[in-house]
Amino acid sequence: MDKDKKPDAVMMRRVKGTTYVVSSFFNQDSKETAADKMARLIEREAGLSTSVNKNLIL
Repeated sequence: MDKDKKPDAVMMRRVKGTTYVVSSFFNQDSKETAADKMARLIEREAGLSTSVNKNLIL
């Protein structure tokens, strides 16, 4: 990963006196959305042979 690349998203959360900072980087060339990936993983875990509704809202 390029050290100079800025994160696509940064989230800060404070939990019991500790602050967590999470930086996220996304593949801009990806053909699959996060919702598509999550639906695929759910299908795989559930052992479904048919596709679940792809209209997931995150």
